[in-house]
Amino acid sequence: MAHAATLGALTEELVEVITSISSQSDPERFNVLRESSLRKLRQHSFLRTNQFEVQDKLNGFEEHFRIVNKDGLADALRERLDALPQISNKWTPEILHLLLLLEDQPVKKSKLADLKLLKERHQNPEPPLRWEDIAKEEGWDQDGNLWKTVKFDSYSSEDDYLESASDLSSNAEITSASTVEAQHQKSPSNFIVESQDKEHLEQVRATQLWRNSPPSKEPTGRSHKIALSEFHVVREVLFMLNGLENTLFDNQGVPSLQFQLKHTSWELFKALLGSFSEAGRQLSVLREFVKQPQSIPLLQVFREAIEARLRSFDREMSDLQARYVDIHQDVVISLSRVLDDIKPHLEPLISLSEIIQQLQRSRYPRPFYYLELLFETAELAQIGGNDAVYQFIATLFFECFQIYLRSIRLWMEAGELISDDKAFFISSSPNQVPLTQVWSNQFTLRKTTDGTLYVPRFLRPAASKILTTGKSVVVLKLLGKYQSSNAHNIMDSPIGVDKDLISTYGVFAPFSEVFNNVFEKWMESKHHAASTTLRQTLFESCSLWSVLDALEQVYLMSNGAQSDLFAFGIFNNLDLLNSNWHDRFSLTSLAQETFGAITNAHRLVVTVATDNLTDDVKDIRRSVRKGLPLVRTVYRLSWPIRIILSDESLGHYQTVFTFLLQLRRATYVLHKYRLVSDNIAGTPNTSSDQATYYGLRAKLLWFCNTLRSYLDTLVLEPLTAQLRQNLSQTEDIAAMTALHDAYTKQIASEVCLGSKLDPIRECMLDMFDLAIRLQDARQLESEREQEEEQELSRLSVMSSPMKHSRRYMGSGEEEDETFLLDQDKTSMMQDKERSFAEVLNDIRADMDRHLKFICSGLRGVARASGESAAGKWDTLAEMFEAGVRERR
Repeated sequence: MAHAATLGALTEELVEVITSISSQSDPERFNVLRESSLRKLRQHSFLRTNQFEVQDKLNGFEEHFRIVNKDGLADALRERLDALPQISNKWTPEILHLLLLLEDQPVKKSKLADLKLLKERHQNPEPPLRWEDIAKEEGWDQDGNLWKTVKFDSYSSEDDYLESASDLSSNAEITSASTVEAQHQKSPSNFIVESQDKEHLEQVRATQLWRNSPPSKEPTGRSHKIALSEFHVVREVLFMLNGLENTLFDNQGVPSLQFQLKHTSWELFKALLGSFSEAGRQLSVLREFVKQPQSIPLLQVFREAIEARLRSFDREMSDLQARYVDIHQDVVISLSRVLDDIKPHLEPLISLSEIIQQLQRSRYPRPFYYLELLFETAELAQIGGNDAVYQFIATLFFECFQIYLRSIRLWMEAGELISDDKAFFISSSPNQVPLTQVWSNQFTLRKTTDGTLYVPRFLRPAASKILTTGKSVVVLKLLGKYQSSNAHNIMDSPIGVDKDLISTYGVFAPFSEVFNNVFEKWMESKHHAASTTLRQTLFESCSLWSVLDALEQVYLMSNGAQSDLFAFGIFNNLDLLNSNWHDRFSLTSLAQETFGAITNAHRLVVTVATDNLTDDVKDIRRSVRKGLPLVRTVYRLSWPIRIILSDESLGHYQTVFTFLLQLRRATYVLHKYRLVSDNIAGTPNTSSDQATYYGLRAKLLWFCNTLRSYLDTLVLEPLTAQLRQNLSQTEDIAAMTALHDAYTKQIASEVCLGSKLDPIRECMLDMFDLAIRLQDARQLESEREQEEEQELSRLSVMSSPMKHSRRYMGSGEEEDETFLLDQDKTSMMQDKERSFAEVLNDIRADMDRHLKFICSGLRGVARASGESAAGKWDTLAEMFEAGVRERR
C-alpha cells in the first residue's frame, strides 16, 4: 500500500508538471490523465537501464586492469570513456548494458593488440562517383535546355500537355538504365479518369445532395427532417458498421436526428436507428481497443485476436454490400432484413465489447483479467443456450490462453521462468538461497496485497500442482537426474475447442468442467514424469527409507536398548554431579557409538545449549525440566532429504525426543538406583514409612509404564507404519512433504505436546519430578539411619568394626572415581530438613492431585476437541483411571 501511495503521488506531480493541469483547475481532466498514466506505469514490465550502475561497472573494469598490471588497457578504456559523452544519445546506457551482458572475462582475455583491429585500414579509396562524370558519360553535359524551367502559359491546355508528353516519351531513345526504370513508373497522367458520361455523373451528384442540404423550416421556425430513401440508409448503416465515415452516424455510432426514412413513421425509424446505433457503439469500443498499442504479450495476443475477428466481420459486411451493388437478381432493400442478416455476426462481438468495457472500467486490471472475463462469459453463454456466442468466446479464450500457457509449459517442462514476466503467478526469489531451501523458499506463488493468489480464478485449483511440477524439475537438475529430451516441446498439441472435444464431453457438459478435465489431462502428462523421477531418486539414490528408520530410532527411541544406553549415560553423569555432563564431544561420541547401526551414524551430533544452561548440576539432577530440554540431537541430512523433512517437522521430532528422555529419566531413577538390602544395612524394613514408600514407588512405576505403553503401542508404532504406507502411495514430493508434516504434528499432538495440553503435560512432568524426589527422600532416610547406627556403635563397648557407608550408584555401572571420590550425597538430596514421613505424605498428596487433574483434563479436552487425537487422549485417561481404581 505504501508503494501504491508513493506511486500515485509521484504520478500526480508528473501530470501537473507536464500538462500544467491541477486537481483544482480541471479535476475531471486531471483525473483522466492521472488514471491513464497510472495504468501505463503499472503495466510497464521493463524498467530503464540504470546508467549509473553501468558507469560504475565500466570504471570498475579500469581499476581491475590496473590491478592486474594492464595499464595500457586501462588507459585505452579511460580514453574512450572520456570521449563517449560527446557522441552519446538516450540509448547509450542500453547499448553499454548489452555489451556488459555479452562480456566474457574481459580482465583475463582482453589484449591491447586487439584494439588495432578496430581501426580502419588505410587503403587507396576509389574515386567517388560525381554527377559531372555521369553527365560526361551519358552525353547530356552539353545540353543547355535540360535545366530550363518549363513555363505553362494560359493558352496551353492539359490535353496538349499530355499529348506532347506522350509524343516525347514515344520518340525518346532509351539510353540508360534510369530511363528503363522510368518506363515502369506511373506518372500522374495514369491516374486521370476521363468521364464521358456527364449525365450519370450528375445523377450521382444529385443523389448525394442530401448530405449537405440544410433542412427546410416551417414558418413557425421548426425544421423539417430530410427524407431519405431506404437504399441510402442501408448504405450509411453498412458504412457505419464497417467503421467508415458516413453522414447518418458519427464516430461513436450516434445517429443524426435531422434525417427521416421515406414512407416510414419517425418512431419506427428511430427504433431501427437505435438498434444499429447500439451495434455501432459496441463495435466502436472494439475498434478503439485495437488501435491502442499493448506492451504485454498477453494483451498483444488479445488485441490481435479481436482485430482478426473485426476483419472477419468487415468481410461479412462487404459481402452484404456486394449483394446490393452487384445485383444479379431482384433484391428487396429493407433495414429490418439487414438487421436480421447482421444480428448473428453482431451478437458475439457485442459480448466481446462488453468484456472490453468491463476491462476498461477496472481501475487496476491484472494482465490476465480478460481471460477470467472470457471464461465467465463462455460459461454464461453456455448456460443461456447461446451456442454461437459460446463457441465464439470459448474459441477466443483458448486462443489467448495459449500465450499464458507458454509460461506454464516452460515452467513445468524445463523449470524455468520468463524474466520480467509479471503476469505469471510463480515468482523466484531475487536472492540465492541454500540448497536445503530451494524447494520451500526459492519459488513461491505470487499473492496480492490482500493475500489472494495472483492467478486466474479458473487456474487456482491447479496452481499448487503446477508449482510442484516445476520445482521437481529444478531439483532434478540440481541432482543431475534431469532428462531434457522432452523439454521445450513446441509441437505439443494446444488446448482448444474442436469437434472432437465437444463430441467427447457433449454439448451439455459445463464449460468449466470441460476446461478442468482437458487442462488436468494436459498438466498430468507434464507432472507425472517429473514427480515420478524425483520420487524414485529420493527413495533409491538418497536412501529416504533408511533416513526415516534412523530418525525413528534416534528421536522416537524405537530401539529401547540403544536408547536406554544413550540416556543412562547422561543420567549417570548427572547423578555423579559431573559438571561436564554437557560436553558435546562426549555426548556425540556416546550417541554415535550407541546408534552405530543406523545409516550415516557419523552425521549424528548431540549438543547442549550452554547459553541457556544457568542451573547448577545439583539442580539439574533434581528436575527433568532444567537440563534435559536443552539436550539437542541433530542428525545432519542431505539437502534432497530436507525437502521432505522440513524444519518444522524436525522441531516436532526434537520435542518428542525431549519428552521421551524425561520419561526415561523418571523410569531410570525408580529402577536403576536402589539401596543395598536392609539386612546388610542393619536396619529393619518393616516400618510403616517403608510400606508407604514402596506403595508410592509402585504407583509411580505404574504411571511411567502406562504412559510408555501408550506412547509405544497406540501412538508411535501405528503412526509410523501408516506413514510408510502413505509415502509408498504418494504421487509427488509436495504430497510426501505434507504427509510427513502431518505425521509429526499428529505425533506431537497424541503425545500430549500440543498447546491445548500444556497444563496436562506440566502435570506429567511434575509426576516425573516426584519420582526423583521420592528416591532422594529414601536415600536421605537411609543416610540418617546409618548415621544413628554408627553413633550407637561408637558409644557401645562392642569391638566390632564400624560399617562403612554405602555407595549411591547405578546398578551395572561403576562410579567414576575421577569424577567423584567421596563427596557428600546429602548435598544433592531434597527435603533435608523434613522427616521421611512428612515427605512421603506430601508426595502422596501431590501424586493423587496430579493424577486426578491428568485424567479429568484428558477427558475434558477429548470431549471439547474435534481433532483426530481426541480418541487417543480419551483412551489414555481411561488407562490411568483403570489403574487408579485397581490400586484402590
